[in-house]
Amino acid sequence: MRGAFGWVAMVAAMVAGMACERPASQKAKSAFVVRPEIVDFGPAALGHTKTFKLRIANAGRASYRVEGAISSVPNVDIPPFEPFVLSAGGEQDIEIHFNPQVEGEVQGMVEILTDAEAGGRVPVSGRGVKAFIEVSSEALDFGNVAMGLVEMREVTVRNPSDVDSPLSLSVQGADADQFTAGQGLPSTLAPGEARVVPVAYAPSRLGAAEAALHVVVCDGCAPAVVPLTGNGVASKLEVTPLRVDFGRVALGATAEQVITVRNQGSQPLSFTGSQLVDSVDGVFRITSAPVVANGLLAPGAAVELRVAFTPTAVGAVREGRVEIGVREQGSSAPGPKVALAGEGGGSCVTVLPRRLGFGTVAEGMTATRDVTVYNRCREDVSVSDLQLDTRQGGYFTLAQAPASVTVPAGQNAKVSVTFRPRAGHADVSAGRLSVTVRDDGASATEAVELEGRGRVFAPCQYALPRQLDFGKVPVGAEVALGVTLRNTGAEACYLASMQLAQGSDAVFTASPVRNGVLEPGAKATLLVRFKPSEEGGFSGLAEAWVNSPTQGHPLVELQGEGVVGCFAVQPTTLDFGVSKLTCAPRTRELVAVNTCVGLVQVSQVAFDADAGEFTVTGGGDAPWTLAGQDARTLTAAYAPVDEGTDAAALRFTLADGAVYTVGLVGQGATKAERTDRFFQESQAKVDVLFVVDNSGSMMEEQQSLGQNFAAFLSAANVASVDYRIGVTTTGLDPSPGGWSECPGGAQGGENGRLFPVDGSRPRIITPATPDAAGVFAANTHVGVCHWNEQGLEAAYRALADPLLYNHDDPRTPLLDDGNGGFLRDDARLAIIFVSDEEDFSTQPVSFYETYMLALKGNDRSKLSVNAIVGPSDLSRCPTSSSSGSRYIQLAEATGGVVDSICTPNWAGSLENLSDSTFGANRKFPLAETPEDPASIVVDVDGVRVTSGWQYDARENAILFDRAAAPDAGSLVEVTYPLGCG
Repeated sequence: MRGAFGWVAMVAAMVAGMACERPASQKAKSAFVVRPEIVDFGPAALGHTKTFKLRIANAGRASYRVEGAISSVPNVDIPPFEPFVLSAGGEQDIEIHFNPQVEGEVQGMVEILTDAEAGGRVPVSGRGVKAFIEVSSEALDFGNVAMGLVEMREVTVRNPSDVDSPLSLSVQGADADQFTAGQGLPSTLAPGEARVVPVAYAPSRLGAAEAALHVVVCDGCAPAVVPLTGNGVASKLEVTPLRVDFGRVALGATAEQVITVRNQGSQPLSFTGSQLVDSVDGVFRITSAPVVANGLLAPGAAVELRVAFTPTAVGAVREGRVEIGVREQGSSAPGPKVALAGEGGGSCVTVLPRRLGFGTVAEGMTATRDVTVYNRCREDVSVSDLQLDTRQGGYFTLAQAPASVTVPAGQNAKVSVTFRPRAGHADVSAGRLSVTVRDDGASATEAVELEGRGRVFAPCQYALPRQLDFGKVPVGAEVALGVTLRNTGAEACYLASMQLAQGSDAVFTASPVRNGVLEPGAKATLLVRFKPSEEGGFSGLAEAWVNSPTQGHPLVELQGEGVVGCFAVQPTTLDFGVSKLTCAPRTRELVAVNTCVGLVQVSQVAFDADAGEFTVTGGGDAPWTLAGQDARTLTAAYAPVDEGTDAAALRFTLADGAVYTVGLVGQGATKAERTDRFFQESQAKVDVLFVVDNSGSMMEEQQSLGQNFAAFLSAANVASVDYRIGVTTTGLDPSPGGWSECPGGAQGGENGRLFPVDGSRPRIITPATPDAAGVFAANTHVGVCHWNEQGLEAAYRALADPLLYNHDDPRTPLLDDGNGGFLRDDARLAIIFVSDEEDFSTQPVSFYETYMLALKGNDRSKLSVNAIVGPSDLSRCPTSSSSGSRYIQLAEATGGVVDSICTPNWAGSLENLSDSTFGANRKFPLAETPEDPASIVVDVDGVRVTSGWQYDARENAILFDRAAAPDAGSLVEVTYPLGCG
């Protein structure tokens, strides 16, 4: 108890002495380490607590004492704990809780108090969100299923409401007769109930089958649709791949790929060759058709046929199919069919925009715009021979020397062009920029049309604040305020640019405002964001250029202070997004929180002089007092009256004079249409970690995993992915005995180390590894000697210190048994769990999700967790000891693939995993809510795409079908009418 009283006394003394702010004298000590360095709770449901485990470690030689922890973040707290001492090398976990009460981002710091030279500050962030109704699966692919067999999948349906919900299911589509779903299920879902819907595929004919499971989510609502696909094949026959996608191929060029046909049965199969069907465009052909002796494909034998694609027009072509004449002897059934797809295109380098408009520019001044060269190739390209041709009017010049520029693979480079009007020329000025791109000996020249207009303006009369003060901002939080320049004259005014001046502190950021004409009374706003990285004062400078002979370069001083205290307002920035002028006002909530022990008095809540189109309620009756650990909710509204960016500063003044600021930003628009642009990310680099159960019941599953590895590598090889693949086990400690010995040198206790830890085979498989499939098959035979499956913890340890970046584990006598060299910063991470038992790791699933996301910078597109485990319904998987619910929870949270450990078709399951691991991004979130989803238009590289995608209202995103995902580097443009959401 003495430690607890000491903690209270310490906090009280801090409050009394520092008026709710901690002293800036505490500095971090090298021995003090926290893992992870950033706590990101991600999205959390309103009113529900999300827990995070933060590990405190001592990396030094001297011990130190941890006294407690303080959170500056509203709705984030640390449960009280007894002070403890960490000796050299010691570690201990503390819990951090997040319970959001309002929607929006939360940012700030958690400070760990120690008797070292200083405690440590850990940035904390999270996002409060409302829950949505959802169906768990986006698509179900049953893969190859032999005639006469049944393949099972499952979809989870949840009812998050507090009333009974009718459950109505139907299977629709051309091949609906081959699929069944939800047989024998009740017709209603109870409040909060989640139910697994079994879906079966029983092929009654050979070839591809497609249908869709429709789930009615509410009366009058569009149903949730889960696409169902499968392929009926002859018994014991493997055809790989089931779909050949040639990707983008230049016009006139030819691309070839291989289809492998393998007899996995014990009897010969009849083989009569292959033929093209459904290839009306003539762009596909069979270039090499094998001939087998006596027309029989022997047991275990395989043949390869080559197919080619030669596009004749730009854009995606109609799919073709090749029918393979392989069947059981004496049968007249049609053979399996493989789909063929491709797209005609140009160079993998794109220059955008095609037309560059400078607008109206004042005579005697200039405007600068950027042309961007996007390199979607897998090799570096050279940009050279930049040429400008002015056809009429003013002057177009390059902002830099026209030297050759190398654009690395997957990146882009900017070419800046400046326009200066010619005196006395009032007509449109026109020109052209020619850009020559050289790629592997070939060259192509693209042109960008240039256009601008000159105009004589009277000297600009304007109003602009001399200073922008952000006040006190919690360290780690961000406030956005606007520098607004308003035309106060009776004539139009020319603004050349607004931006941050060079030399401003790095905690200030802003995107420049381009040139434009300001009509009388109109304004332009530069949004400046202030995110202090530590306590103390910061300063910067914003600058603008207008047409004025004496006051043409106005300057605005920027200042702000980073603080660590117990009073805060969250979110620190309310961004209302784009609002149509005809829509109702948008509202958002913010919360003022006192985490101090004593009272905090707020003496005033008020906007700066010009609040513009923003209002706030709930705080105007100041002064008011917040008791310790108390909070107060306020509501802000935004009702734009004209087009353009709006910004305001809401100031919270405390009794001691301290001023805390909340930034409010929004954009008014009359235009009813918006276009969001995305560049498809390349999946050229992927790191894959298999975590394989090494318990006594896993022998057959380990063998199936290794034998079908070629199916997993299919998508990687087609896309030329630079992969690194490693295997570890679910065992943390060496086997206590009583089972067969495990190979690899660790007696089943890999503890996150890649297998085999003794280095008897390559532990990291790459495209350069000889016989990669054979090495993987051997590495998956991890033994069956363990009994305590802790797969999530094993994955965490494999990707954490001391294994992650060390080639040798310092805790063991074995040499070179670390995992250094496996994880790459610029690669996508895929984790695949294979187990017939539940996970018994000590941490909650949320801990592992948070950590793994943090490894990839909290970018969900760079992480996928997948699970081949015991399903929720064990009646369909009698060989599984239990359901792998924790693995399934993590896989579903990251959008990964979930499959049953009892799958009879390991090749199909691994092929599904391959698509998830190596496939292209299929989800493109929209910036605003469409008014009419039926009016959404999608273009890929300038070609209208009318099928293969759908609008997901739950995610407010465009979701492409797996087979229709845009190629790496493609420009995806989504145009939609702007709604009021």
